[in-house]
Amino acid sequence: MGESVYAVIVGSGVAGSLVAQSMLAAGKGPILMLEAGPDIKMGDPGRWFKYVATGDAPYTATYDEASDFTATGIEPWNITGGRVQGRGGTTNHWGGWLPRYMEEDFKQNTNTGVGLDWPYDYSDLEPYYQQAEQYFGTEGDSSEIRPPRSTPFPFDAAPFPITADPYIDAFKAQNMTYRHVPMSRYGKSGSGFGTPCRTTGTCDYCPIGGRFTGNQPLDVISNSQFELRLGAATQEIRMSSKTTATGVSYLDTSTGQTVVVDAQVVIVAAGAFENPKLLQRSVSSFWSQGLGNDYDLVGRYLVANKFFFVNGVSPTNPEQYEQELGFPNLCSRYYDSPATQKTGKFFLTMDFSEPTIDVASLMYQGKTTAEIQAATTGATKWELFGNLSGISLAANRISNETGVTRYGLPKTLIATPSAMYSSTAMENYVGICTQLLQHMKCTSIDSGSYPQRGDHAACTTRMATDPTQGVVDKDLKVHGTDNVYVLGNSVLPSLPAANPTLTMVAMIYKSLTEFSDLLTRE
Repeated sequence: MGESVYAVIVGSGVAGSLVAQSMLAAGKGPILMLEAGPDIKMGDPGRWFKYVATGDAPYTATYDEASDFTATGIEPWNITGGRVQGRGGTTNHWGGWLPRYMEEDFKQNTNTGVGLDWPYDYSDLEPYYQQAEQYFGTEGDSSEIRPPRSTPFPFDAAPFPITADPYIDAFKAQNMTYRHVPMSRYGKSGSGFGTPCRTTGTCDYCPIGGRFTGNQPLDVISNSQFELRLGAATQEIRMSSKTTATGVSYLDTSTGQTVVVDAQVVIVAAGAFENPKLLQRSVSSFWSQGLGNDYDLVGRYLVANKFFFVNGVSPTNPEQYEQELGFPNLCSRYYDSPATQKTGKFFLTMDFSEPTIDVASLMYQGKTTAEIQAATTGATKWELFGNLSGISLAANRISNETGVTRYGLPKTLIATPSAMYSSTAMENYVGICTQLLQHMKCTSIDSGSYPQRGDHAACTTRMATDPTQGVVDKDLKVHGTDNVYVLGNSVLPSLPAANPTLTMVAMIYKSLTEFSDLLTRE
């Protein structure tokens, strides 16, 4: 007889670890978590010194290589650097931004005539946003009234740095509201994970775990009913009938052997690329096009936020402004509103890497005191950074490509024949950012967009009440099945302008509390 467990979880990121913790707390087990990638050394002071000296963070070795994917269509994607494949997943390298979606975001079809409405409203999700903010150790400004909140943030917002002052003056001049960016930054010990942020300014690799990273919840699981296996590339979900999964098979990349595991519950939590790819590979006599794919929806509706920048140079810097923090805690959601939902929403932040004057390098170069003084008070670069809301269209999709990656998974085919954002909206927002920088007396204005890496990729197994419209129901269970669940950004019905991670975790809390039998199944 083969191995048998209560639940198999595919993927070791935040979605998988959260549901594992919840099931263990409910007395469920054994639980087996399968991760195709390797261990990643996080929160290590010794490894931090190497990062400071070389800029090399340990998770970068797990990035997709150019040979791991094929991209076609409008602005073909280059996903190298977009996701982390290893223990803890992509939140090992995320920025920690945790805004909530706005109330109107849950009614996209009603308000714009395109896309999907969510199966529930903002007010239905609000209590679970609270839980998600607690889980991440979120800091923010509790006085903000939009979207409405019923409880304060766990931690107070970090004060705006002095470099925010010119941006704030510009926002005021344009009658634009501004606010703090809610961030995962632990304000004190006892938040559950990590230690209090000490503002080292190296947030890409924190030496003390001062913000949430995907390894942290795994580090605190101490339960004989839980096991995480690395180098375990899940090949397919096995079905005994149209409705019932019996488990999975995976490739042990250390031995080259295929291992079969029986399970009462299968939970797919491997990200917006691997979730649909696994369902597509799970072909059987019951699901001829892949699990949950009778309507050819699995992998479709791929979307990601478009990131763009606008920068300029002020002729002087008499205040000797220089960025102090490794994260942007000033933003404006003035254009993330009902008025802009139809044409394209916009989440705007100050760039946290500019202005930067490398005084240490100037000293190393032997510059005089006068020369260093001139450098710190002379021409200075300022930059604004924006997210555009995405347009989720059926033609854009993820699927399995011929060949296998170094982690034993099929390569990825990314087809994007249709535009995912409004170029007119981007041009409009570039113009607005230009006006802001001009108010700051900047010239030499430059703008552009970043290559699409798949950051915030979503909607590839989207949630819908109607199986002809989506892959999973509001329980996050694959339509037509009794025991296969999909978690993560892939289940989002739409992708607004704000970062999606907080909403994704709130959705899991809601499902576990209101709909799912994951915690009660015998």
